[in-house]
Formats: sequence, C-alpha cells, structure tokens
Amino acid sequence: MEMKAHRNGEGETSVTVGTALIGGGAFTVMAGPCAVESEAQIMEAAEFIAEGGASILRGGAFKVTRSPYDFQGLGEEGLRYLRAAGVANSLPVVSEVTEPDHVPLVAEYVDMLQVGAQSMQNFVLLRAVGQSERPVLLKRGPSATIDEWLMAAEYILNEGNMNVVLGEQGIRTFDTRTASTLDISSVPVVKQLSHLPVIIDPSHASGASGIVAPLALAGRAAGADGLMVEVHPRPDEALTKGPHQLGREEYLALMHALGIVRLRADIDLVDREIVRLLARRIERAVEIAHIKVQEGMPLRSPDREVDLLADVRDEAERLGLDPKVVHRLFEEIVEYTRAEQRRAVNAEPEDEPV
Repeated sequence: MEMKAHRNGEGETSVTVGTALIGGGAFTVMAGPCAVESEAQIMEAAEFIAEGGASILRGGAFKVTRSPYDFQGLGEEGLRYLRAAGVANSLPVVSEVTEPDHVPLVAEYVDMLQVGAQSMQNFVLLRAVGQSERPVLLKRGPSATIDEWLMAAEYILNEGNMNVVLGEQGIRTFDTRTASTLDISSVPVVKQLSHLPVIIDPSHASGASGIVAPLALAGRAAGADGLMVEVHPRPDEALTKGPHQLGREEYLALMHALGIVRLRADIDLVDREIVRLLARRIERAVEIAHIKVQEGMPLRSPDREVDLLADVRDEAERLGLDPKVVHRLFEEIVEYTRAEQRRAVNAEPEDEPV
C-alpha cells in the first residue's frame, strides 16, 4: 500500500535550512553561481548575494553536464570554498549531490542537499539522501509529470527524511525560445496535492538572464515558497551556463523588485505569530482560572494587572515603541482574557480573573 506522505493535510510543512526557513509563509531566495569556480569567485558572489537579501547561498561543486568535456566542478575543493563563503557571510549553503556515494561527503559541508533534475528518478540516490539528516531540494525532471515528481519525493520521505522541498525548473516542450518551459501552473497544483514547500528556478528554465526576473515574479504570484536564481560576478566569464546567470546589478534589481513582496510576506508571518501567541496566552490564563476555582482562590489579581501593564510599558520603551499605544493594546488583551476566563469557569463579571 502506497504511503504517499506528500499528500496535503492540515497546514503546510516548513523546512529549516540553517538560519533560513522555506515554507510557512516565507518567500526564501537561494542565489549563487551555477558552479563554484574558485575561492575568489564564490566569496565575491556571496558578498553581494548577502547584500541583496538572499537567505541561502547555492553553488555547484559536482556538475552533471551533457558533454564529458565540459567543466565538471571542483568537487570537494569547491564544497570547501562554498562552505567558507557561507560562513563568512552568515548564509547557509546548498549544493547538488550527483551520486549516492557522495551523500556523506556533500552533507559534511552543506546545510541542504540538492537532487538535480537529471537525477530526479535516480532512486538509489533518493534513498541515500532520504537517510541523511540534511534537508533535501528535489528538482523536477524535464520530462516528469507532477505525479512522478511527487512520487520521487516519496522515496526520500519513506526513508524518514521529512524535510523535502520541491523545485520546479522547467519542463521540455516543443518551443526552443527558452531552455525549457517554466511550469508556473505546477506551483498551485502541487500546493493542492502536497504539504511540501515548492520553489521555482527561473534561471535553468529561461536560459537567458533577461527573462529571469519576470519568471521569478510570476512564480511568486502563483504562490511559490521561494526562488533559486543563478548569479555570477562576471557571467560572460562563467565556466558553465553564463548566459542565464545574473550579474551583480541584475541580481540586486531583482531583489529590489521582490522587496515589497518579501517584506509583506515577513509581516504576514509576524502577524500570524502574534495571533498564535495570543491563543497560547488565553489557553494558559484559562488553565490558571480553573486552578483558582478548584482551590477556592479569588479569581482576580489586581496587583498582577498593574505589574503586567508596567512591564509592557517598560519593554515598549526599551524597544523604541510608543508605551502609551502598547499600554492600550494590552488593556484590550487583558479585557479579552478576562472574558475568555469568565466563559471557561462560568464566573460572574465581579469575579474576573486576570
């Protein structure tokens, strides 16, 4: 019987990658060169990637290319450079793993393992990353259906690794104007079918830096949880896929275009957290009310209210907020808490607890 752990239930999975969060309402940007070419190159890229506000540094150390004569990556040396650049700029790092035997080595250096599109149905590799403790980014194969993509994720989940992020980077169609066709529709479809976060990779899909930004914005509008974009200090000198990598100024312009959206997403996260904390406060206050009733104690504690409001005014002032506004806000919270406590213990208004 198929387990199908990817199926959507209540809520969505969020995946933590170092200090970054993918899913849960965040819009996370991963950026970096297609390949780590030298220590200087990845360090220079990481500096302006961090400046632009991306949350995760990407870079290829083991490359899968169509020709055996193309640049194949620096291997472990590239992983060392990537890790050092991430540490220097306070960015977690992600890199592709291409062979099952390489999983322990790559996992030693990165915060997230990437399974590339060409390896989506390498089931031995999927099982190997599933046995790793690192989160996994699973790219969709160029000819894979959505169901095949989700079932590939199942191989990872079935090994016990539930920290899986899906990556849409384009599918093969009859058109040749782009490297592949970014399947924007896959984002809402996957959201309906699965609880797993999904990001888009417009760099691989487009094959041309000039259309990366429009595709990125379209993916965000479709509900993607994030973006992976390829960035190089000097794209015209890149050893792999120079035409689809953004230069510094193009990358910063994209991040500026995403800025309002990203900030609004962060505000939405904060607002939801405030509501969750309020619910937690009410829950604890109701528990206290029940205990007081059982022990025959007075429900209301006026001194406690005075101390509470004094504390929040002091904290507001310390954080640069208007203490009068915060005071009024907490008066409303206390009043709401009283009402919920009265309802829970069937108390009369004069017996209000705090």
